[in-house]
Amino acid sequence: MKLPTTTSRIITSSVLCIFFLLVSIPCSGEEESTKTEPEVAQALSLIEIYSWSNKIPNDLVDLQNQMEGITNVAEHLSRLTNIAAEVDDLEWEIIMAKSDPNISYHQLSSLESRLAKINQQLEVLDTPVKSNVMLLERLYKEWLERQNVLHALRIEAEKQGKIDDVAEILDTLDTLVRNGQHTIEEQIKPNLQAGKEIGEILTQVYVLSDTVSDVIKDMNGFSLQQTSPSMLSPTFYQRLEKKLLQKGWEDLRLFSQYQLRYLNQNKQGVAMSLLAICLLVFVVHASKKLVKASSKWHPFASRPVATAVFIASASFGIINTTPIRPDLPPEWEALSQLPLIVVVAILAKNVCHTPWQSTLLRRVVLLLAVSHLFSIIGLPQLFTYLFVFYISVLGLAYYLYLLRRRWKNSSSTKITWAIWLWCCLPLTIIISGILGYDQFAVYIFGIVLAEILVSLMILLMLEMASGLLECMLLNAPVATVRQNATRIVNQITPALILALGLLWLAITLMVLRIRPTVEAAFIAMTSIELSLFGLKITPGSVLIVVFICYATFVFSRGLRAFLQQTVLPRYGVELGVQVSISRLVHYAILTIGFFVLLKMLGFGLSQITILGGALGVGIGFGLQAIVNNFVSGLILLFERPIKVGDMIEIGMEVGEVKELGLRATIVQTFDNAEVVIPNSELITGRVTNWTLSEKRVRVKLPVGVAYGTDISAVLKILLSCADANPMVLTKPEPKALFLAFGASSLDFELRVWIPDFAEGLVVRSELNQDIEAEFDLAGIEIPFPQTDLHLRSIDEKAIKVLNRTHEQSKEVEQNS
Repeated sequence: MKLPTTTSRIITSSVLCIFFLLVSIPCSGEEESTKTEPEVAQALSLIEIYSWSNKIPNDLVDLQNQMEGITNVAEHLSRLTNIAAEVDDLEWEIIMAKSDPNISYHQLSSLESRLAKINQQLEVLDTPVKSNVMLLERLYKEWLERQNVLHALRIEAEKQGKIDDVAEILDTLDTLVRNGQHTIEEQIKPNLQAGKEIGEILTQVYVLSDTVSDVIKDMNGFSLQQTSPSMLSPTFYQRLEKKLLQKGWEDLRLFSQYQLRYLNQNKQGVAMSLLAICLLVFVVHASKKLVKASSKWHPFASRPVATAVFIASASFGIINTTPIRPDLPPEWEALSQLPLIVVVAILAKNVCHTPWQSTLLRRVVLLLAVSHLFSIIGLPQLFTYLFVFYISVLGLAYYLYLLRRRWKNSSSTKITWAIWLWCCLPLTIIISGILGYDQFAVYIFGIVLAEILVSLMILLMLEMASGLLECMLLNAPVATVRQNATRIVNQITPALILALGLLWLAITLMVLRIRPTVEAAFIAMTSIELSLFGLKITPGSVLIVVFICYATFVFSRGLRAFLQQTVLPRYGVELGVQVSISRLVHYAILTIGFFVLLKMLGFGLSQITILGGALGVGIGFGLQAIVNNFVSGLILLFERPIKVGDMIEIGMEVGEVKELGLRATIVQTFDNAEVVIPNSELITGRVTNWTLSEKRVRVKLPVGVAYGTDISAVLKILLSCADANPMVLTKPEPKALFLAFGASSLDFELRVWIPDFAEGLVVRSELNQDIEAEFDLAGIEIPFPQTDLHLRSIDEKAIKVLNRTHEQSKEVEQNS
């Protein structure tokens, strides 16, 4: 953006004026030393004025660019007009509902849902308005501060008597600052007006929501009272007058006409929805070829229409809780739940263990669909009472029939408490109707059936999500994903159970009329504050911790498996290197997850610094050994003097490295014992790694023969034994060496190379056996140490004893 020509001329002249003023200041060393304080202050003020003459025009240009990028609230104000009109209509409907004694809970719930929807729309509109007001407030304070600085500079110039020199510059800068303030004020007014209107409508919505909540509370209390004569008394049926029947028929006719009229007005939208469902049916049917009959997805793929409708209805329910929810009449939102109820009844057998339970649940859910339709149409409550009572009678009779048939056909006659529990609902409704508690009967009927529907729906969503995920993973383009599809599903299933469990709890709170909507239920569940040692803990924060920790470990495990099974083997990376890289990746992901967790919990940089200081103190006092081993583990991972699969010798232990951790290393000896060695010992101590660069090692066999043996024959036999052994390598060639003249023998040594250190003992044993056999055939003696005793003096007794022993031995030889 370019500044106006007049402004640029003023700035140019100001700069020139300041330049000549600066030139007129004395420059010699003597004069500088004799400067007075007012002259220094004048120089500083002139420099500051010169700086501001360059800065303020640029700031004004930036401000104008910021004002162009700010959110325009004109569109918000037009939308607020429509919302205000809708709120006025709702206010009138709520006034009529308060005065209607036959108002149903479904109608009140619909009003509450519409108010929640409007409240969500207002919050969406209010967010950018609040952001605009905060930004404009900050900018206005900055430009007000600029005006105060210019005012202080003007006062300083008047004190120094230089106001005539800088008056024109200060006037120009003051004009620019006022223009900036005016620009901000022009944006503040519409934003404040929009915020005011949003606040007024929010207050009106809050009051209306409070009114509806009071009516619902009154209805809940009224439902526990005796409100009508007994269902078995003639007085009850005397209320079935002709006018009531005509009113019911008229309500049904008006409802049908209104829905047909709305359908004609929105043919295109309905057609697009049906087309999307048909496309989804085709996709579900095609997915049947991608899975086996034992897969979780196969039962759903076998019923493509029901599965497609279930997915579409569940998706619509999720979208309906977001700000992008479609603008549908309350009746159509309620009617959209009917297909969901019907397909849940159809798919119920996928989560039931026995056919009779599936049949019973299917019919119970269909009864809920009929009662839900009664509520949508708005028929007189007397018809609902009759339907609920006699359906309960028929349901009890049918259940007893199924129970009797099961008793006869089953070898076990034991009836558990769960089987008897099915009788409680119809019995409670029948008894309530007989005693005249009709509203309580309808209340219990609706809540129990709705809870059964919600539980079935959540179970179906869990089975369907697991099956669909398994189907996608089994047909993924990555081989590793296909091979570990079942394991991945098992890892993700706990997260699905947690999420769907929370959804079930939120819907249950809505069904029990504790919260009006699912969103309100979620907010209520996650905002409960618990105080523990001075800390405020909410379920929402706990869920965040659990989710981030779980997601971090699952992602780390999946990435490690992908690296070790797909990426690293493709490039020929050694097994030990693969383990080292995967472990480094694992700890890197854990570190990132830890910092993300701290950020999500609201920890700032200063708090993290304090935590680091505390850890430092802990390390200094009691964790030196742990940190020493940890750092040694990092050194082992990076330098890799020892890898998984290496044969090492440390002290008296020799074995294979099985696991290389950050704290300790596990070595498996030849006795199958696992020795845990701290990493610091591997770094600071002396370790022999027999397979660091390669597994090939040299085996040395010392051999001694008797004096007088042919040396060339011995060397030949040793080399022939080495050549005959299949484990001995030909390159490098075996060598037989005559080393020394020993005390009792001629000392030789056979040196051979074998491909693996682990085979050293076996090769040594085989070679020793072969050498002994060949020496025996060749008549070569393997001597043992011998000692000659020379006697210089002996007493007479000893001579007599020796002579007597010698004579006795001769006699024995002659007799033999």
